[in-house]
Formats: sequence, C-alpha cells, structure tokens
Amino acid sequence: MVKTWKDQWAKTAPDKVLGNLPYNAASAIIAAFIENGCLADMNVFTVQDEMGQRMWAKPGNKNYSSFSVLCQTSAKVKDGGKLTPGSFYPAPRVNSRIVTLEPATPFGEIVAPEAFRALVRGLFASRRKTLSNNLAASGHLAQFPPLEAVREAFHAENVELSRRPETVSPGEWVAISNRIAQG
Repeated sequence: MVKTWKDQWAKTAPDKVLGNLPYNAASAIIAAFIENGCLADMNVFTVQDEMGQRMWAKPGNKNYSSFSVLCQTSAKVKDGGKLTPGSFYPAPRVNSRIVTLEPATPFGEIVAPEAFRALVRGLFASRRKTLSNNLAASGHLAQFPPLEAVREAFHAENVELSRRPETVSPGEWVAISNRIAQG
C-alpha cells in the first residue's frame, strides 16, 4: 500500500485519513500528501511532539521551517493535544502530539506549487543566512527567472533581502512566489 497509495487515491479518495505515523517518516508522509494534492477532508495524525510544533510554528519561532510553510499554506493546522509516552504500549521515549489538517488555502492559491516549494526549501537551506546570501548560493532555483527577477519580486513585496528565511511569513512566501510565477 505504501508504494501504490497515489494510484489507489486516484480511484477512490477517502474523506478522512487517520494515522499514528512512524516518527522517522512522518514529515515525508505528510509532505507527500500535501505535494500530491491528496489531503482528505479531515486528516488526523499522531506525530512526535517536536514535529507537531514545527507544523504550526509561527515566523521567528525556533521551530518555524520550510515544513511549517508547506503545512500552513496548504491546510488549517490544529493542535489536538499532547500525548505522554504512557499513552502507548510499548511506551516510546518521546512525547507525541495529535495534529489535524484540513485542506485550505489561507494565504490564497499558489500559482506554481512546485516552484513555490523549491523557492521555500532553497531559501531555508541555510536558515541562519540572509535571504540574499541564500539566493546567491541556492542551486534549487534553476527553474526560476534570472536571479535579478527573483530579487525584484522580494522588493515588490516589501520583503528585505537582509532578513532571514525564518522571519518571512507563509503569506509573504506565497505572494513572492506568485509574483515570480506571473513574471
């Protein structure tokens, strides 16, 4: 089923997806659902506590990442509560969290989703570097227009390139990406 889920989904998409996801693969599983447009109307997952915190982290928070942006631009992310190790048998060595995802576009439609994801991932590659330094070093932006056009999109959206990627809000990422895609 793991290797054929997309084929099965195309035939009959479920209304709800519930799962206690393996902690070492949960982000890849959730990202695959989002990136393939396969979020059900209601998705409830048990994940490692730290991952749940990354999913809804706000800009400037130490947990805010490209994964935060991916989740928050594709769904309403809700915290369903913390689960202690004693909630499971055998008990894991970490705390868990229940996370709910409902498909949504709270920051508007993303014109070019693949390019959006490449932009965000590329500029979060070295999260402590400035956007300008990440732009100069990023090999992930090959499908974008010339670097100057990308810089102009940041300027047009009033996002200073001296900022770090962890300070750019999901809405700003969407606006910048859409501006680049629309030329």
